[in-house]
Parts: sequence; structure tokens; C-alpha cells
Amino acid sequence: MSNSRANGLTTVASVAARLADLVVASPSTLTQIPSSTNTFGQSIQLHALNNQADLTTATEQSQATHKVLAVLTDSSHLLGAIPTLYSQLASRAPTVLHTSLESDDYSSVTAVRQTGVAVLASTGTFEVLQTSVLAHLLALRSALPVVNVIPPKFVEASPALPVSYIERAITAFKLDGVIDAFHGGVQDIPGLRASDVPEFIKAAPASLVDFERVIEVARETAELLHVKLWEYTGASDATNVLIVLGCVTEIVENVVHKLVGKGKSVGVLRVRLYRPWSDQMLLHVLPPTVERVAVLDIANELTTPFGPLFLDVAAAFNSGLWTGEVPVIREAKIDGGAVVTTEIIHSAFDLISQSHSNVGAILLASKNQVKSHHIFNGKDREIYEKIEENSTESAYVKLLSQTFKDRLVLSNVIGYDSVWGKLGVSRIENSDYSTEFGFGLLTTYVQRRDSLNHLVSQLLEHSSRLSQSLASALKEWNAHKCDPEKAAKYAKEIIEALSSVSERSKHESLTKLWESKELLSKSALWLIGGDKLSYDIGNSGVHQVISSKENINILVLDTQPYSEKIDVKSGFDVRKKDIGLYAMTYGGVYVASIALNSSYAQSLRAIKEAEAFPGPSVILAYAPRARIENGKVNSVSLPLAVLKETKMAVDSGYWPLYRWNPSLDAKGEEQFQLDSDRIKKELKEFLERENHFAMLLKTHPDLPTTITESSEIKLAKIVKQKVHDSFNQLFSNLNATPILILYGSDGHNAASLAKRVASEAKQKGLRPRCMPMDDFDVEDLSREQFVLFIVSTAGQGEFPTNSKQTWKSLQTTSPGSIDFEKMQYAVFGLGDSHYWPLPEDAIYFAKPGKDLDEKLALLGAKRFAEYGIGDDQHPDGFMTGYNGFAPHLWKALGVDDVEVAVEVAAPPDDYIKESSNFLRGSIVEGLADTSTGALSELNNKLTKFHGIYGQDDRDLREDRARQGLEYAFSFMVRVRVPGGVCRPEQWLALDKISDKYANGTIKITTRQAIQFHGIVKKNLKQSIADMNHALMDTIAACGDVNRNVMCNPNPDISELHREVFEFSKALSAHLTPKTTAYHEIWLDKKLINTTDEEPIYGKTYLPRKFKIAIAVPPSNDVDVFAHDLGYIAIIENKKLLGFNVTVGGGMGMTHGNKKTFPRIADVLGFVTPDLAVQVAEKVVLVQRDNGDRTNRKHARLKYTIEDHGIEWFRNEVEKLLGFKLQKARPYKFTRNGDNYGWSRGFDGKWHFTLFVTNGRVKDTPEKQLKEALREIAKVLKGEFRFTPNQHLIISNIENKQKLLIETLLAKYGLSNDGLSGLRLNSMACVALPTCALAMAESERYLPSLITKIEDLLDNVGLREEEISIRMTGCPNGCARPQIAEIAFVGK
Repeated sequence: MSNSRANGLTTVASVAARLADLVVASPSTLTQIPSSTNTFGQSIQLHALNNQADLTTATEQSQATHKVLAVLTDSSHLLGAIPTLYSQLASRAPTVLHTSLESDDYSSVTAVRQTGVAVLASTGTFEVLQTSVLAHLLALRSALPVVNVIPPKFVEASPALPVSYIERAITAFKLDGVIDAFHGGVQDIPGLRASDVPEFIKAAPASLVDFERVIEVARETAELLHVKLWEYTGASDATNVLIVLGCVTEIVENVVHKLVGKGKSVGVLRVRLYRPWSDQMLLHVLPPTVERVAVLDIANELTTPFGPLFLDVAAAFNSGLWTGEVPVIREAKIDGGAVVTTEIIHSAFDLISQSHSNVGAILLASKNQVKSHHIFNGKDREIYEKIEENSTESAYVKLLSQTFKDRLVLSNVIGYDSVWGKLGVSRIENSDYSTEFGFGLLTTYVQRRDSLNHLVSQLLEHSSRLSQSLASALKEWNAHKCDPEKAAKYAKEIIEALSSVSERSKHESLTKLWESKELLSKSALWLIGGDKLSYDIGNSGVHQVISSKENINILVLDTQPYSEKIDVKSGFDVRKKDIGLYAMTYGGVYVASIALNSSYAQSLRAIKEAEAFPGPSVILAYAPRARIENGKVNSVSLPLAVLKETKMAVDSGYWPLYRWNPSLDAKGEEQFQLDSDRIKKELKEFLERENHFAMLLKTHPDLPTTITESSEIKLAKIVKQKVHDSFNQLFSNLNATPILILYGSDGHNAASLAKRVASEAKQKGLRPRCMPMDDFDVEDLSREQFVLFIVSTAGQGEFPTNSKQTWKSLQTTSPGSIDFEKMQYAVFGLGDSHYWPLPEDAIYFAKPGKDLDEKLALLGAKRFAEYGIGDDQHPDGFMTGYNGFAPHLWKALGVDDVEVAVEVAAPPDDYIKESSNFLRGSIVEGLADTSTGALSELNNKLTKFHGIYGQDDRDLREDRARQGLEYAFSFMVRVRVPGGVCRPEQWLALDKISDKYANGTIKITTRQAIQFHGIVKKNLKQSIADMNHALMDTIAACGDVNRNVMCNPNPDISELHREVFEFSKALSAHLTPKTTAYHEIWLDKKLINTTDEEPIYGKTYLPRKFKIAIAVPPSNDVDVFAHDLGYIAIIENKKLLGFNVTVGGGMGMTHGNKKTFPRIADVLGFVTPDLAVQVAEKVVLVQRDNGDRTNRKHARLKYTIEDHGIEWFRNEVEKLLGFKLQKARPYKFTRNGDNYGWSRGFDGKWHFTLFVTNGRVKDTPEKQLKEALREIAKVLKGEFRFTPNQHLIISNIENKQKLLIETLLAKYGLSNDGLSGLRLNSMACVALPTCALAMAESERYLPSLITKIEDLLDNVGLREEEISIRMTGCPNGCARPQIAEIAFVGK
């Protein structure tokens, strides 16, 4: 927090000290407080405010001790105080935040308008003091936080503020009693209204405030203090009125007085109570003669169509409370960087007097630079034939089998004996009849074990006749028979003792015990059935299971795909009953809803809890069938189809993940745990009745409470239409021409162009709206006057994902069914004329745009501009076509002669970087914005430098669009791991982070880093903090800087690896950005008295990303020639002599763009180890100063060298070095794969290289890889190393630990045996569903493809041959496919 300046805070501090218990301000401001006690006789506590943490601490202290809080700070920290305001509002704690504006720009004040707190604004010394008193009294009387805004350029003074002024108000409103009640924690809260939100859902604090009552309290208090909350000054018959916020300079009133003196009919209305807003009070003080209104808005950036104050005023006049004709309403925008002068205010009145319609905003600038600124709001057939109906169900049986092993006893309702028999389950009981029959089979086990228990009890009564070992074992078994592990332990001892015939002959019951010895172990009893059980719970036998109170578990498999549900007009299948809800209502039953393809960890936890529960359990398991159309699975593969069905069902709330454990109630713990984000209406209502969810929310306030219902889609459309209609009504008298811009875009070209056109349309005085095609209902197109479609081309002439539903609807629409005659349209199509090279494929070029243009014409719509085409092959890409199309577009709309005043294109990346204050931007504000799960486009560019990519789950896009929801946004976070070396304790931290914040998996990348996927915005900061605690970071893992430095793992030559690894760390550290933004944003570590600088990168950093790899011959596993900069270790007699340096490699390209291409690096020369870091720095500097900064597709180092030549580049590097590089030394590479299995280094330590499919570490029913590595990390004394091929080496294992590691590997079945040479040399990037650039599947599909190819390899005897195969979802080359022997690149 900044030190106090002459900003009014020291004067206001005297008021705060009189009316608050706890005052938080800068140290210099605190010194101005004259007294140690307040007006109420309470001691004042002073708290120095140096940073955000101080404010948080003070807030917590005020809430815990019931202290009236006053905070004094400048407006630059107002946004950071929003969490404090929310917290105090939720507590209904009287709080005043006095904030001093640093300039005339009050955008930070309007930014808090929707928090629910009150906002007051004033100007002038005595007025500020009055309003400050009003703020405190309002806070006390309404039990609300109040923001008191102090104007800029405030002149400190010592005006007389009589003590009686405050005391009179305290007496009048009996505030002594209010204070005492608050201190005692029993305050009476006025303005508290009942909430419509169910009790068990935590309502937003603002929803509980009766703002009408707060306004009345403010008005009463203001009258006593002689403060006018809405004050009009000017002619009583004014026709032109300026409306300003109360903190705006008094110059406005001075101008009005002079103009009125000259006979002008003008006036000004000052709003001192900005929140809560009152339409009635605003309109009440205005003269009825008003014809034109200008709303003064001061903001640093003119980025929004209308300012908040203007929207409030416009809404007031259109509320129906204004009895006269609605005046012309325009916004007068003043750049916050300008000085508000008399000339500017005169100009505002001049322009508003000339306004006869709502043609846009008036842009005001200093020095009489005033202008009108128009801104408006706006297949393998065999595989498919062999699909079994129960293929998805079998995964759950595998999970049971692997979890309970030889304890598992299954009773199968549907009689799939041949299927279950394949799974290695110890005992199978089949029922071809009903649940009741299967239940009877399992109760037999229960009864037999009960008889065994009785038998043991009888034997213990005669224990003197037994051997001591047998008697002891029987006693312990009897005490722990319900504990699976202990029961098994003592069962083994009993069986060993009874193995002697002489022992069994001591008592006849011992023979019976021996004959029933298999019952000594505690069996896990499971009954399995399908979703048909849900149609009649009573007659299906489910009721008998849950009413029996026996320790038997039932697994109910629901196989109906979610996509079939949403095709039904009624929403969902109403014949099905919710077994889980039925069981919870019945009571005494453990209930869980799981989906293996959504959360393996939750599924595993649920079945373990169910088995441990002392009574019946019901597990509802989602196992959707893949939809088959025309004999084919409607997806790339069966697993992918099932995965997508599951994700949609869980995300929509149709299949919530939860656990209900009644046994927790006795422990004082919450019985219900929601494990997914959304929950069905019926389940919500049950929880409301049980009142358990309310306790859960109080314990875990961050738990999502989104409720979905079968009518959600319809409701979303109704709400959307109401908002649309209300908005149109609000601005019905803004007579600008509207234009609707709809786009279809899988990448970003069409979307970016659409947004550019919308921005240009605003500048030209139109009123544009811009959105994806599928976000707009086809039937509503007939209401639009002008519609522009911008459509890119996907696949083989297909519509992009976010426009497919619109195209399907249009295809099924016949002429005349919808009246399109009033709609005028234009279409601009994007494509690549060389994408499909064959002449007969030319029809696919920009096909969606052409088809759409023809279909709309057929339906009767009128073209207002001829069809336009943008071709990626043109010199400027699709912009060449657009530049020819745009003049016709604007001419048809009548705005071709309107000059665009500002740059409409998105700012170039270098500008974004340079203006970001060393990578800060507005990331902090973006993280605090809870209205969306995403960050802005500009902040997304900056967060890449912090190792973070904004993403969304593309599998869910269509379904969420149908529901009217925003995309399922989340973030990918990449952890830097220089050289790919990770300590065991760091791995354990990564494992914990993946479960706590991410999607439960860990991704080893192709560059030896770690990626987490699925981290939502609210968890982003804490996840990075947790990484930092493990001494790992994400800075520079992405962005236009050097990224993770790769290094050959080389487990064989241990000493050499250590030397090369240390070089990789030094190189990484030297090229890491020096900005402190990372520590400030993510770790709350703001460094004092420091000035950021980037000695290597500069403010604009590099033109594009920069990658480094270090290879140690004979292995080239890092693919050293595929990177910007490479080092090839030159070894002689096991000593590192130095490195051959390579430059200019890179695999990325753009399909159809001949200016882009993959390139193999050139050898630059040789350098000794002591100079290797220096060479890297100079290479970076040459690229920094000479790389292409005008075209990011042509900005990598490979293009710099390709354009200038390797000799030129070498000379530039050597100039900076001051010496010549030596000639390259000879070396030899023999392979680029990994050495799997065990190997021993020269130091005697062991290494085990483990194959990890595409680098994805996760648990599945087939292999618990994640759990295994977690257990290994707990005992490992060595380290983990990540290979450049996405695999993992358990490294530096001491000889005495080798047996332990081998045992753990064997326990979890981790072996490379049986894997083909092709699979061992495979690699894939993430691609779908999270990567925004992916055009095709990769990681999810490659294993299936390899399985198909392996059959061919077996036929020709090549199964063991090392053949490299790589797949990427786009041409950017993350898995370096272009240098593989078999490559697949998404297109």
C-alpha cells in the first residue's frame, strides 16, 4: 500500500477515529489521529497498512472481536479490497472504506458497484468531512460496509467540525445502543430481507439486503447532517442537464452557474449516493423540462460501449417513473488522463445542446480536442462388430476385483457368467432370475459366517482344551472378525494351527471350523444389476436389499447414454426411479453415485467406504453405452465415446458424483459429500429436507451449489430472451442501426475477425452484437435487420463446432416455415484453397460459407452484400479477402464514409508485453472476477509467461451451449523441471496437487516438464503456491522466453549426467525472466523498493518461444536438432570436453502456409563448458533483436536463420561474444529411444526406466500407476527423472533399496514386458479435449491405433522392431512428429 499523500485521508482519519474501533491506514496517516479513544469511549486500535495481507488480518480481527472497522487507502487498492468488502457484507459488519482517488478517473469506484456495499462520493473539504460522517453513521445504522470516495487533488485543511455535529446524530439515532449491541454480537440488522434461496444453499450476501430500506436510512441520516444525496443545481426550466458522480470536480457547478447567469437553460445533477441506486430519487430532483441529458464518465480506457453511470441513468429514464417524454441521453466520456477543465465542460454542454438523437457517446479531451465518438452497446469394422453390450460395465467389475481381490464375492443379477469369469474374480454366483435370488445367495454367506462366529464363541468357552496358539488366534479373530486385514491375519494363524489332524481331533467343533475355513476371511459381498432395477424398485428386489440391514453391497450400472437423454423432448426418462434417493430416504444405507470415466479416485473411495460401512450399500455407477449409428460408433473410438458421454452427464448435473455415509453422523461429521460441481433438483430437495447440505456449506463455503433440472435448457432460453428483450427496451430510443455478427470458428481466425468487425462497427456508429452462431436461436433470426455471418472451414468442408447446430437447424428449415424476408444478411467464408491438394477436392474450399449463403437465399432472406471469401493462401491470409469485402459491407450499411477513430485490431503481442508492467497486466483483477471461469484474451497471453494456458473442455462445448452455459473453462499449468529431475518429496507434492486442484492426473511432457489439467480459476493461485512450497515453479514454462531446458537423463554414465544436469540448471536459471511479477501475483511476495528490469529479454521479451535441449551421445532422446538451441556433449575418456552448439531447429508450422515449415537445426560450432552459458545468452540476444516481430507465425529462430543464413548468424553471435567459436567436434548418435528396464550406473546405483503411455500418470482399473509411484516416492532415496519421450526413470536407487523397489513394482504390475517396439517408441501430445489448438485427437486415440497396427506387425514379424510413431492434434509439433518414422499431424 502506498504512503499517504495530500489526498484527504489525514483529514478523514479524524472522523474515522471518532466513529470506529479499529482504524487501518498507512503509518503516516495513523500519526495524524489525535485521540486514543473514540466518541463512544472505546479505545481505538491502530493497524498499519503496508500490503494486502495487513487488510485481510485486520478484517479477520474486526469480525472476531466485533470491532467497527475503518480503512483508509487510495483508489489503486480498491479492487484488491473487494474480498474484504464481500467478507464484511456477509458478516453484516459496519465498515467504512475511505478511498482517495488518484486522478479524475473513478473507474475503480464503479468497479465495486455490484458487490452490494453502499458507495458515497463528494468533493470540497467540508463536504468530504460531512460525507465521511454520513458514511460511518450509515454503516452503523444499516450494518453494511460503505465506500466513501474522496476526490483527487484534495487540499488538506483543518475545517472546524463541531463535536456536537456528530454527537447530535448519535443521540438522534440512538447509536450508543447500536454500538453496544454490535460489540456484544447481538446487533439488530435493519434492511434484512428474506431470501428465496433454499436454506441449505448459501445465498449471495447482497441478496439478503433490503436496499430500499438502506436508501431510506441514508436519506434520513443525510437530512440530519444537511447533506443532499442527489443535488440539482441550475435553471428550474433547464433543457440540457449534465449528470455527474459526487466526487467530480466543482468546476462543473461553476460552469453551470456562469451559463445560467447568461440565460442558458442548463443544469447539473450530482449523485452523492451511488449505491444503492435509486431511480426514483434521481428523477425526482430533475426539472420536468429536461430534453437532453449528458452523463459524464471519466475513465482511463474507453473500452466499454457505455459506462456504468450512463447505464444507471438510461435505465432510470426507461423505468416508467419519468412522466414526461424520455429525453435524448448521451454519454460524455472524458479520458482519465485528461484534466477536467472549464473548456471541456463548456464543450460538453455545446455538443449536448446540438443532439437530437442518441447517436452515441461524446468523446471529450483536454485543450478543446472534443469530437463525437460513436460507441454503442451492443475403422476397423471387426472391432465394431465385436462390441459387447457390457464392455463399459466390465470396468467396474475389474475395479471391484482389483480392490478386494480374493475377498470378493459377486452375485450377478443378469447372469453374465462367461464375462465375469474372465476377470479373475474368486467366486461368482449367478442369478438368472431376479435381485431377490442373487440377494439370497449372498445372505447365505452372511448366515454361514454368523454360524461360524457362533462356533468360535463356543470353542472359546472351552479354550483350555485348545493349544495356546489356536486359542490366542481364535480370540483375536473373534475380536477383529469385521476388520478385513486383521481377520485375514488371524484366519491364517487359525488355519495353520488346524492343519494338524491331532489338533482338530481335540473338539468336534474344530472339524466343522476346518470345513468352513474359507469363511474366516471377511468377504466383500457385491450384487450387480443393470438400470432396469430403477424402473420398479419394490418389485425388482432392491427394497429387500436395503431393508435387510445386512452388510451387502449392490452395484447398479446405468448404461443409458446422456446424449439419448437430451434428445428426448421431455428432457429425461421419467420412468426411472432414483434408487440412491430412495435408499437415502429409507435410512441406514450407504449410498454413492460414481462414474469411473469421470473420477477414478472418487469411484475407488466410494466402493471402499461402501464395503467398510456396517450395513447395506448402494452404488450407482454410470456406464454409458456408446451410441452406434449406421453400424459405427459415433466417435473416433469406443473409449472416447464412453468418455464423452460420461463427461457430459457429470458436467450437466444429470449424473452427480456424491457419497452419503450415515455412519459419519455419530462422529459429528457431515453425511453427504458432493464430489462433482452440479446436482439434480430431486437430490437437492432431499438434502434440503434433511438439512445436511446447509451444514456442509457452512463448513466448506467453496462447495459449488449449481442446481440443474430437466427444464434447464428451456429456462436458460427464457432467461436469455428476457435479458435480450429488456436490453432492447432499455435502449429502444438509441436509434443506431443494429447488426448481429455470428461466427463459426474452431480455431481463432473467424472469431477474431468477427470481433474486429464488431469493434469497427462500433466506431462507425452501428450497434453490433457478436457471438458464436450456436448461441443464437435460428427462429430469432427473422427479428434481426442485418446479420453478418463469418464462418471458417473445418475438416472436409464441415461447419466448425460452435456453428453445427445452427446449420443443422437451417438444413431442416423449409422455405416459408420461418419468415426471413425482413432479414438482410451477408456471409464471409474463410478457408484454405490449398488445404486439399487434389482438383476434385476444390469444392471443400470455404464450403460452409458458400452453403450458408445459398441456404439463406433459398429461405427468402435478402443479401445486403455479396458473398466474400478469405483465403489463407493470399499474401495477408484471409485479411486480403476481407479488405476487399469490407467496403461493400460498410457501404450497404451506410457508414462507408465514417472514419474509424481508433485502431480496431487487437494490439500486437509486443505492445501487450511492453505495456504489461513486466508481465503483470490485470491478472490479479482477472483472478478476482468470479463472473466467469476464464481470463481475458490479453491476460491469457500474459499468463503463458507464468506457465499457464487458459483452456476449456471441448467435449462439453456443444452440450453447455445447449444449456446456455459458458464453456467449461479451466487452466493448464506447466511446471518447470530443468533437466527433468524431480526429488521424491516433490513428486508427492505434485501427486497431491493433481488430486486436490487438477483432474487427478499428472502429464509428463515431451520436454521433460509436468502439466496439470483442469485447474479452475479459483484454485489457480493456491495450486501454484503449493508448487512453490515444494521448491518448483511455473515461471517461463510457456511464453516468449526460454522454456524448460531439456537434458539427456543418461542413467548409465552417472557422473557425466550430474555435470550435464548442473549445466542445464545453470542455463535455465540464467535465462529465467527476472520480473518479480510472478512472486507478487501468485505468492503474495511483493518486493519493497525494487524496480523490475529484464537485462536479457527487455520489455518486449523474445519474438516467440525459445527451446533448448542438451544431448549426450550416443543417445539423441532429446531430438537436439528439433530445438532453437541445442548442445551436443563431446565426451572423451568419460570426460566432458564441451559442446557442439546447434541453432535454428523447430517443428511447428501452419497447414497451407508456405512461409512456415519444420526445420532441422544447423551446427554453429564448438564451445567449452565454461563458456556455454555465455553462448546461449548471445544466441538469445541475436534472436531478440533480429527475429520477426511482425508475423508470429514467422517469428521463431529457425526463420531468422533461414532468412539471413547460418554464416550471418554465426558472425552476429561471435560479435557479441568477442571470440570465435571452435569448429564442431565429431560425435555419433545411435538411437533416440529410451533404455527400458533395469540398468546400473558407474557409481553402482540402479535405475529403472518405466514406460508411461503418452506420459499420462493416472490410475485405472487395469493399472494403478499413480498410486504405485506415490508409494515408491514415499520410500525412494534417489530421484525421479522424466525422459524426453514422456517416460519415467526411478533413478539413483541404492543397492540395499533395489529389492524394495522391485517388490513395489511387482505389487502394482509395473513392467515393460510384452510391449511392442512400436508402443515403446510412441509419443503423443495432449490435443483434445483441452488444447485449444487441436484439430484432431492424439493422446486419447494413439494407443488404440497402435493396437491395430500391432496386429499387422505380428503378421510380418516386426513386433519387437523399434519403430518410432508420433501423433499431434495440430501442426505445432509438440511431440516432434516430423522427425519420427511414422507421423500423424492433426489437420
